Amino acid sequence: MSRDRILRIVDANLNRAAEGLRVVEDGVRFILDEPQLTQQLKALRHQLLQGVEGLLGSGTIDLVAARDVAGDVGAASRDETWKNWRELLRANFRRVQEAERSLEEFGKLVSPDLSRHFKEARFATYRIEHELQQRACMRPSFGVYVITPPEAELFETLVARVRQAVAGGADVIQLRQKRVPDRTLLVRARRLREVIPADVIFLVNDRVDIAVASGADGVHLGGEDLPVADARRILGPRAIVGASAHTADEARAAADAGADYLGVGCIYTTTTKPDAQERQGVALIASVTGVVDVPVVAVGGITLENTPEVLAAGAAGVAVVRGVFGGDNVEEATRHFAEVIHGPQSTRAGD
Repeated sequence: MSRDRILRIVDANLNRAAEGLRVVEDGVRFILDEPQLTQQLKALRHQLLQGVEGLLGSGTIDLVAARDVAGDVGAASRDETWKNWRELLRANFRRVQEAERSLEEFGKLVSPDLSRHFKEARFATYRIEHELQQRACMRPSFGVYVITPPEAELFETLVARVRQAVAGGADVIQLRQKRVPDRTLLVRARRLREVIPADVIFLVNDRVDIAVASGADGVHLGGEDLPVADARRILGPRAIVGASAHTADEARAAADAGADYLGVGCIYTTTTKPDAQERQGVALIASVTGVVDVPVVAVGGITLENTPEVLAAGAAGVAVVRGVFGGDNVEEATRHFAEVIHGPQSTRAGD
């Protein structure tokens, strides 16, 4: 491959990374009013550009000379649209990290130092994104956490009911089907990935491999599943890894290992999971939230009537199966939970 072609790739991705960082920087500066993170993003953007100048020898002159806007087959790609500023910032973080990865790999064909420069920038971007995610305003919502029911109905019927849950305001959809063959589970996960929009979290229960292969946003792990730290290594820093916890000690260990949220229960008596722990009441939620700073989702016997009680105890959301899928109108049932947790639908996803 000629040097000009490599430089063309470097130029395109350098522009993409710098532009994405500027979008994120503006959002952090003018929407979130975060001076420290704004300065970090500005410094990273300047470091990215100035470092390339020094490492290429002739600076950016060769990059501009290699540029071919008219001949770029990707110039006519479809523009994306965003529902709100949070989605916009997350998308631009992805854009920056993908560009930095491409720069890192193709940079190896130019100079090992150039490749290392881009790798350092990529990990700095991960760190800033993680720090920003710790701000409550940027954390994904786990409020209405919908878990699919056991495999008792035709899957396409379930797909239609999941669509209804999304329309009703579900924040999370977890695919939980333990008794189907691996290939069937993968097909089903991919099908749900197609119908669940980007602003709704899609998780797979237990199976890290299925989550990766289906393009899910992450995984929820039980006590007998792959450890949280190992799942994180496989899924990467941007995936969502949740874990079940039945005690404050389990919760602390999972959070320390890198869990993004905790499913805590069993809070009330439930018939959905035959192997569920004995009910522990809302005191468990209070004990867990006292030792971790990640969102806690109440699990087990959750109804519309007891949701206010678990929220008052400190839960960030509720995991529901029968409460949503137990009736005929899934969209309406989901909307009722969303209104209790988030308030009127019209105020949920505003800018």
